[in-house]
Amino acid sequence: MPAEDRNSYQDSGWILEKLQDFSLLKSFDCGDDDLNEFFRCDAFAHKQELLAEIYSFSTEKATGGGERLPVAFISFHNDAIQLSMRKRRKILPPKKAHYRTLPAVKIGRLGVEKSFQGKNIGTHILNMSKKFFVYDNRTGCRFITMDAYNHPDVIRFYEKNEFQFLTGEDENQKTRTMYFDLKRLLIDGS
Repeated sequence: MPAEDRNSYQDSGWILEKLQDFSLLKSFDCGDDDLNEFFRCDAFAHKQELLAEIYSFSTEKATGGGERLPVAFISFHNDAIQLSMRKRRKILPPKKAHYRTLPAVKIGRLGVEKSFQGKNIGTHILNMSKKFFVYDNRTGCRFITMDAYNHPDVIRFYEKNEFQFLTGEDENQKTRTMYFDLKRLLIDGS
């Protein structure tokens, strides 16, 4: 169900919404130093420079103080992917297969607070993100992309969430570029 606000999306008792209060990031700890540093130190600068938007993920229910406490954060920015002509012809109608690049939104960073890890929060964020960019398509994007850490657990997580490798050329790199075709949601009726 689409949310009433273009900057938020609600589903199953959770809300994904554009972050307004960056002080919430000061105590964020997902157990990964690189991700913690981005959210604590760099996220606001990325927003100010129009490089990314940061979203919080929290329950719809407020705490006793009337505020929602985020359990995860995700950053999005624009991207484009270049596919081989063969692959473009496979996924696009013939009259549209001439595009050299295809529009995407990129997950720059995704971090779940340590105390909430192992509870399918990451999967729920990805599912909500997919719906967020399909319903009332906010950016005219066809794909969600990411550069996933090339660690077996991380790769397995994204593969479990139906992301595919864009190329095999980065197999021995620190990160692997992966993507999800949002059109699948419309075809599958999800």
